[in-house]
Amino acid sequence: MPGHQAQNAERTVPTPLTAREADVAALLAEGLGSAGIADRLSIAPSSARWYLRQVFHKLGVHSREEAASRARELGLGAAESPTDEDAGGARTVPRPLTSFVGRKQELAELLGWLASGPDRLLTITGAAGSGKTRLALALAAEAEPKVNQRVYWSDFSGMPNPQLVASTIASAVGAYIKPAQTELAAVAEHLGSTPALLVLDNCEHIARECARISVDLVATCPELRILVTSRVSLPTKAARTRLLDPLPVPAEARLPWKDIAACESVKLFSQRASMVVPGFVVTPQNAAALARVCRRLDGLPLALELAASRTKILTTEQLDERLEQALSLLSRNGQFAAQRHATLRAALDWSYALLSPPEQTLLRRLSVFAGGWGLEDAESVCAGGALETADILTVLSDLVDQSLVVVERPIGGGRRFRLLEVIRQYADEQLRASGERSLLRSSHAGRFAAVAMQARGELNGPRQPAWTARLEQDRENFRAVLGWSLDAPEGLESGAEVVCSLSQVWQLRGEFAEGLMWHRKYLGNSHALSLRAQAELHESTGFLAVHARLVDEAREHWERAAAIFADIGDSAAVGRQLHFLAHATMNRDARKGADLAAEGLALEREAGDEWWTSACLFALGDASFLQEDFAKAAECYRESQQLARRLGHPFAIARRCVRLGQLAGSRGDFDEARLHLIESMQTARNGNDDWGITMALAAWAAVAAATGMPKTSAMLLGATQARLDRYGAVLWALDRSHFARTASKTSALVGADAFQAYLEEGRSLTEQETESLLKELQEPQQAAASAGMPGLPAVALTPREAQVLHLIAEGESNQRIAARWGLSVRTVERHIANLYMKIGVEGPAARAAAANYAFRHGLGPEEDAISIHRQNPHPAR
Repeated sequence: MPGHQAQNAERTVPTPLTAREADVAALLAEGLGSAGIADRLSIAPSSARWYLRQVFHKLGVHSREEAASRARELGLGAAESPTDEDAGGARTVPRPLTSFVGRKQELAELLGWLASGPDRLLTITGAAGSGKTRLALALAAEAEPKVNQRVYWSDFSGMPNPQLVASTIASAVGAYIKPAQTELAAVAEHLGSTPALLVLDNCEHIARECARISVDLVATCPELRILVTSRVSLPTKAARTRLLDPLPVPAEARLPWKDIAACESVKLFSQRASMVVPGFVVTPQNAAALARVCRRLDGLPLALELAASRTKILTTEQLDERLEQALSLLSRNGQFAAQRHATLRAALDWSYALLSPPEQTLLRRLSVFAGGWGLEDAESVCAGGALETADILTVLSDLVDQSLVVVERPIGGGRRFRLLEVIRQYADEQLRASGERSLLRSSHAGRFAAVAMQARGELNGPRQPAWTARLEQDRENFRAVLGWSLDAPEGLESGAEVVCSLSQVWQLRGEFAEGLMWHRKYLGNSHALSLRAQAELHESTGFLAVHARLVDEAREHWERAAAIFADIGDSAAVGRQLHFLAHATMNRDARKGADLAAEGLALEREAGDEWWTSACLFALGDASFLQEDFAKAAECYRESQQLARRLGHPFAIARRCVRLGQLAGSRGDFDEARLHLIESMQTARNGNDDWGITMALAAWAAVAAATGMPKTSAMLLGATQARLDRYGAVLWALDRSHFARTASKTSALVGADAFQAYLEEGRSLTEQETESLLKELQEPQQAAASAGMPGLPAVALTPREAQVLHLIAEGESNQRIAARWGLSVRTVERHIANLYMKIGVEGPAARAAAANYAFRHGLGPEEDAISIHRQNPHPAR
């Protein structure tokens, strides 16, 4: 029987024959021609000829004689007229050679649609190689046993003639066409009211005819559901569309290796790789490279399968390195692949050939973007020639409809677009072939240089968070511009402007290594730049270098910039350099740092530049703080904060809040310190200011140490250090000093071994765990909880230290305290030094701050009724 022959053929032919193709091959073995086959199977002669071509291809032959010989070798017997038992049904569905991986949610949705969905015509759309056919095959395999529906399958990938759609469907369902009966009527009569699923595979090139026939069939057959796979939606309102995205990819290569292994794209890759390299599994050693491979291929199933086939000769690390040329690497030949998917390039050739000339033009021009773009970017860069600016929106929409452009909806609204990487590489090849690539790269560079320059004027104002996010979205575009500008003499000056504009973003994100890398490349070509461009480049290089622990290098750049700005008569720019030099100097010589900051402040006040006036005030405040001139520091910070608020500059506000919080903590007012630090964290987070968050974390650690939470303090210090290590950065001079004192204090409170253990625990804190610690610190009543002895504050004061603190709050001098308790003055001074360190006060105002602390923790003189534990107290004298 033909059905049994089909099963036999599937076991022995590399690319399986469908039931109808096996019938045709069997008739060829008998010696029948196309007319005889058409008559025997009751199909149109054109359909018979089409099936012959399919059989020739799958058997790997080129003539009828070769096909007949090959069919006899395979043991295909004489064909008979189809019967209801043999025709159609699940046996017409191709049998995949590989297992189905992932897509559980999508398959569950389709089974739900098949069982009771209101729409009976559904189209699965997606890019070439996204796995549309494979998902449809998985559904077909589940349909009969789970939903009790007979399944019929028609593959249109090799059929260019829309007129053959009806006859192909008739053959797939095994419909007998009566004389004078149309093929469509025969299909409807054959299916009747039987619950059935008809799959029409690869229909993008005949979408209109498939839509017409599908609508007629679902209207005639009440229990029929039709699933269409197509790169484009069917042009009918009667069809629902389900876009099939690529498989999920690991969020980043630094995830734990087990999380990487659980990702669907990695599962698919490793399963297919195990077919060519037995025993291939995800391990801690290869997980990061696997994650990068899957991310670079955008989770596109066909690309992943082709890449996995290369593991026979390449390691995952080598694959990762070579995927810059994905299209040439991801090719496969051989009899196991259908012709249209023999290589990824062939699949893309197929898609590209179906586009109209304007669609082809825009697609290849869009390849100039890296990582994504907005509509305005495409209109600015891609218009030209026959493609007008006004046409971009319409043609871009068409490319989205054809699953070649991906639409993204970033947080914050708007729409962005991107090409999957393998599609972008293919489109780039077409752009090169068109001769337009150089022109488009120049247009792209001009567009993003203009964006960077506009951002430069906004990053010191209230729109800084929005512009930081905008620049972050186009990170890859800016990298592309910077690389191109280095190689194009006409683009060098604008490239240098982009580098300087992005320096603040690199600083905010803590990405000093990348920022310095680009700066140094442009400095290597500075002889070709204007004097102003050279000076600005030195300024921003120093700005990044000082955060990356390269203080001496930073100082050299700022001194060079100051000299150039002085030569061209820009005194305000000289003031900026003095401000930077003050920060670089105060760690070794706070007085000299204050002098430099004061000199810069005078120049900025004279120039009327409020932003840099605020910055110089901040530097002068830091230098004063380091000299323990707290009154001067407070004055500078408050005026600097007033200017920052007037300018609406989030990251400046966040940093000034940190300083005001540190000042409050130094005088023992931790309620005020909390208020400033809470605002700092909120402002930094809202502005995507990683560096501001890092500063605030270090300040919170000091609050924790001073309010009886040494473990929390050590863990926050660890979290701060982990961020610094990740960035390759160092804190500013004042923050480093406070960090060291907090670490010393916390270590003294908990012991060196426990301190190191808590520090390491803090290094591995998640963002959520860190936030939980901060919430505890933000509640004063929790931080001030007793350590277990009535009257003692949360920090671990000894009984003697608690007694000394009580007497300090009474206003007693060291000599009177010593006399009262029968101690030496030196012993009292030692107790005072220890309790100052524990409660977090220092400097000239430390005694007043300690008294304040005592009152707030119930150790003041008005609390004499509270029992203070004394060990062998001496009577007062």
